[in-house]
Amino acid sequence: MPHSQHSPGQPPAGMQVSSGAQGVEIVQPSSIVTRKLGPGAVLPMRLDPRVLKRMERAIEKMADSYEKSLKTEIRQMLLSHDEWQAGKQEAIHAIYALAHDIRGLAGTFSRPVTGRISNALCQYLEALPHLDAADGAVVRLHVDAMFAAAMDAQEPSEEVAKATLAGLERLVGRTLEHCRPACDPARG
Repeated sequence: MPHSQHSPGQPPAGMQVSSGAQGVEIVQPSSIVTRKLGPGAVLPMRLDPRVLKRMERAIEKMADSYEKSLKTEIRQMLLSHDEWQAGKQEAIHAIYALAHDIRGLAGTFSRPVTGRISNALCQYLEALPHLDAADGAVVRLHVDAMFAAAMDAQEPSEEVAKATLAGLERLVGRTLEHCRPACDPARG
C-alpha cells in the first residue's frame, strides 16, 4: 500500500478519517471527489490533499460559469437538432460533440444526472454505424431530458433519473434492433 502524505491519526485537510478493522484508516473523499467518482470512492494515496483542496477551490470558482455554459450548450443542441431535421446533416456531428463535452464535465459541476443522460446519448450515437443513421426522435428525447435536468437549480432525484435513463435505454434498445439491418446493409 503506498505511503500517505499525512501523519498517522491525522486526517488530510478536507477529509474525514475513521478507524476500520485491524487499525486500517478509511479516508472519506471530499464532496467534489464524491460527485465526480461516485459514492464510496476512495482517493488514490498519491494525491496530495493540498492539491485536492486547490482543485476544489478552482472548481467552485468555475461553477457559476459552467452552469451558464451548460445551459447554452444544451440550447445549441436543440437548435442543432432542428437544423439536422431540416436537412443540415453536419448538425448531428455538432450534437455529438456537445454531448461528449457535457458528459465529461457535468459530474464535476454537480450535474451528474445531466452527465448520465448525455453519456446515454453518446453511447447511442457511438453504437450506430454512422451518425447519419441516428433517429431524430431518440436524439431529441435525450436532449429534452438533458434540458429538463439542467434548467432547474437542482437536478431531479435519483429515482426520477433512474426512471428517465431506463426509459431512454429501452427506446435506444428497440431503435438499434430495428436500425441495424436498415442502417448498415453490409450487416443485415
